[in-house]
Amino acid sequence: MAPSISLISPTSGHAGQTMTISGTGLGTLSTTKINIGTKTVTPTTATSTTVTLPIPSGCSGQANVIATVSGVNSNSSAFFYVAGPSVTSVNPSTGPATPTSPIDVFGSGFATATSVAFGAIGTASPTVLSDSHLTVTPPAHTGAFTACTDSADVLVTATGGTSTPIGAPGEFTYFDLPTVTNVTPATGSASTPPTGVIVAGSCFVDVSAVTFTPVGGGTAVPANNVNVTDLGTLTLDAPAGLTSGITYDIQVTTPGGPSTPVAGDHFAVTP
Repeated sequence: MAPSISLISPTSGHAGQTMTISGTGLGTLSTTKINIGTKTVTPTTATSTTVTLPIPSGCSGQANVIATVSGVNSNSSAFFYVAGPSVTSVNPSTGPATPTSPIDVFGSGFATATSVAFGAIGTASPTVLSDSHLTVTPPAHTGAFTACTDSADVLVTATGGTSTPIGAPGEFTYFDLPTVTNVTPATGSASTPPTGVIVAGSCFVDVSAVTFTPVGGGTAVPANNVNVTDLGTLTLDAPAGLTSGITYDIQVTTPGGPSTPVAGDHFAVTP
């Protein structure tokens, strides 16, 4: 009796998945070979009614599946190779340790995307907008930072498999929260704002703003002439218009967010 294929599963997918073939007269491990397109595969398991095998690599599109038992070919069944996803860019590519907003991921093969991994940090469910565009909110960076930033490859998983890392264009970089620990001098005149104020702390990476905010709340006033010396030091000029008798928190903002107000960041304005 010639072998006969009645069903294959899955009917579409990518290399590395396991295919199951159901039918009759499918032979045994010693007598059966499976052809998928131009590739010949030795089954993992084989009985007269069921064969399993790893799907070999292949080009996108249809490939015919044929079972050959002791030199006799079965009927053919169509399997469709699905192109794997590919990431080309991420925007924005930086954010805080606990992101709250989705980012845009661009590339191809996203139509069937089911998850997006951010390196070893975690995975998130995407919103697929098109085959080349999806949005996803990065998972929180819950581990300790070994440095002030931690870059993760953004990897999309879809029916066609998982995208491969491409380096910086396909990375999302988490930023640790900056801190301010000391301000020198800690006081200054309202009428003649001091220059050369030194702010000490940590993780002054890609500083986007430095502000003076009244302790307890109020309108933030941007600092003048901010210059980042290194990861833990910056200099600035206290802005004009600060109110006499008010103590201000000096806050530093990076992609990691604004520094948390502490006693060490106080700048008191004297008459």
